[in-house]
Amino acid sequence: MASADTLISSWKESLSLTQPELRPLLIACTITAANFPKLLVPLVQQTLAEIATGSLAVPSSSQPSSATSTNSTVNASDTHFVDQVWFIRRLREAIYKGSVLCGGPYGINALGAINFALDPELSAAVNEHGPVRRSTNASNAEEYHQRGRNLFQTIYQHHTEPILSRIGASSQDLIQSILTDTYGKVLSDASLISIPETELCLVASLVPLNVPPQLKSHIYGARNVGVPMEQVQQVVSVAESITQWVHSQANDKSSL
Repeated sequence: MASADTLISSWKESLSLTQPELRPLLIACTITAANFPKLLVPLVQQTLAEIATGSLAVPSSSQPSSATSTNSTVNASDTHFVDQVWFIRRLREAIYKGSVLCGGPYGINALGAINFALDPELSAAVNEHGPVRRSTNASNAEEYHQRGRNLFQTIYQHHTEPILSRIGASSQDLIQSILTDTYGKVLSDASLISIPETELCLVASLVPLNVPPQLKSHIYGARNVGVPMEQVQQVVSVAESITQWVHSQANDKSSL
């Protein structure tokens, strides 16, 4: 894949309305949903190199005080290393959130490819943080459910009840899972990926899936949580370009 770096750079440049550190996350979400995980390896390697040389800045203000473990002694004083850890944590979270739409197998393939691209030292430093969602994040299922309903309402606004009624009419189990698990447990956690960033990740993930109603809903959902429509439309356009490129590689079905 000799042209991978050039392609990835062109996609990043095309996301001119999105902050540079978020661009590889959106590209990764589209690649994951298009099920072309081997392209994630050069994407991760290129982005880590940009961080290491200082050409890609990761805003320190975006990192919580717990961004690096106090127990870690591996390159703890290396600012670029700390930024690389933060980037990989956010990348994993973006893929995990996107996988609730495109499916667990796609998420597993993508996260495996990302880990393949990391040296053991960096992988260990990222894993030191443990899971993002611990049992103390919510005391019970009712709290997750309410958290999910609140986010659903924020995204869909006056369309909330019609959408819930339509889904609920086809399956009560599905609507329960969507509110409690998908929105309550997964999407509403903003410790690594903010809600506006989450909506952009979902838009990027939906484009390859060819599901116009859901894509349209999340395009307007992104707008409803404060993302300018021009930026959302640009993300859609770049995701379409990535998807078209992946489809052009139809004869190459190999993966990592």
